[in-house]
Amino acid sequence: MPVQSTNPDYDVHIAEWRMMDDALEGECAIKRSPANLPKPSGMVEAEKLDAAGNRYLYENYTDRAQYEHWVRDSLRSMMGLVSRLIPEIKLPSGLKGLEDNATSDGFGLKQLFFRMVRQAISHGRVPLVVNIDETGEPYFSTYATRNAINWKVGSMGGRQDLILVVFMEFRDSKEDEYDHECKLVYRVFKMIDGVCHSEVLGEDGAVLEELKPLGTTGADNRLVKGLPYLPVIYCGSTDNSPDVDEVPLLTMARAALKSYQLSADYFTALHQTSHPQPWVAGLDDKVELSVTGPSAAWDLGPNGSCGYLEFQGAGIEAVRTAMEDQKNAALEAGAKVMDVSGDAESGEARKTRQNDQHATLHSIVVTVAEALEQGLRYAAEWKGYDPKQVTFTVNPEFIIPDVDAQVLAELQKAVMAGTVSADTYWMYLTTGKLPERPYEEEATLISDERESAGINLDNENGDGTGESGRTAPGADDAPLGDDRAA
Repeated sequence: MPVQSTNPDYDVHIAEWRMMDDALEGECAIKRSPANLPKPSGMVEAEKLDAAGNRYLYENYTDRAQYEHWVRDSLRSMMGLVSRLIPEIKLPSGLKGLEDNATSDGFGLKQLFFRMVRQAISHGRVPLVVNIDETGEPYFSTYATRNAINWKVGSMGGRQDLILVVFMEFRDSKEDEYDHECKLVYRVFKMIDGVCHSEVLGEDGAVLEELKPLGTTGADNRLVKGLPYLPVIYCGSTDNSPDVDEVPLLTMARAALKSYQLSADYFTALHQTSHPQPWVAGLDDKVELSVTGPSAAWDLGPNGSCGYLEFQGAGIEAVRTAMEDQKNAALEAGAKVMDVSGDAESGEARKTRQNDQHATLHSIVVTVAEALEQGLRYAAEWKGYDPKQVTFTVNPEFIIPDVDAQVLAELQKAVMAGTVSADTYWMYLTTGKLPERPYEEEATLISDERESAGINLDNENGDGTGESGRTAPGADDAPLGDDRAA
């Protein structure tokens, strides 16, 4: 089989990893893929009649859709908690330089730890490789989850261990110093006769770097002792085995994608219902209608009639409700590291529950620290030091904000009523403090949030009802014909 061959588990999970890549990049990435927004059947039929002329229908449909950056915001909040953790590092004297220069791009162990935690949260998998540079100093490389295409586990000394790993790499073509094009190569690690070997192959299978054993070398650069293992660690969200782990934010990403799909229908419906469609019938052949508008009058003849096609029913409101349901599902999925309960409870009970909600982030921090410690021990053994002299530990006790459950519940009610912004609620939830800002700024935040959600700001209740509680036009069977469709 060619070097491009992939592990079956890779094929199963690659779609999820690409979804997470797009979710973190944001709306531009989501809209680049038509698969994220299926084309309505009417647009499909329209393009069958005239593909070029009717393509604008789907383009407008996509442009009106709105993708919410819940995944990116949640990841940023989680990393804010992780950034407060201080790793405890103990290394042999000959490896002290790794504390400030541990990665291939010159960053230290603490930054490497944060990178790995971030990728473990977003993708549930961080391939970590220990290597030696040209000066004989160890360093670490991490690969994007989707670039670790193949791995194989086999029997090594009676135990199951990695015997093959393949990574995709992208190298500067160097044909033009101003060009950013890269060529794809494959780095291969494999066990041969109990010793780790490495090589680099091109897309066509051509050997770019010859197969060579890895291990300690003497003064004449000859191999003294080969590595009896692959210096590769697959750090996951729950453990560090080569098996693919769950993606912690996948549920939130799916909810955000579904909300994006619903928003396309929602905002398209608002656009269409805010521009009622005139219709005419029963015209004689002599009648010609060329213009319409407030300054034009139609002479329909003795048998003609006209009217407007206007929205009736609760369809738009149902879509908006479905969007809110997806938002709640996303927030619930991301709340495993936050306290979102409004129930009254004692401080100790709340802190106990909050610690439980940190379980996902807790396990990620623990597994990343263990993976880094294992990698450092590989580096120590490679350089001839005692691996037992190496420790890399992190105490995953996150700082829990002092949040009053009753205040949080009242803030939640105020957000639903439109008298407090969601930003204020979120700041109190994550910091335990209310923001200090003037009322005008708070009112602007409320207005922007509700306008983004498509809520009618012209009624007094802000929920689609007027003073009497009757349903406003567009939320019931009453006809809708004005510009207040939002």
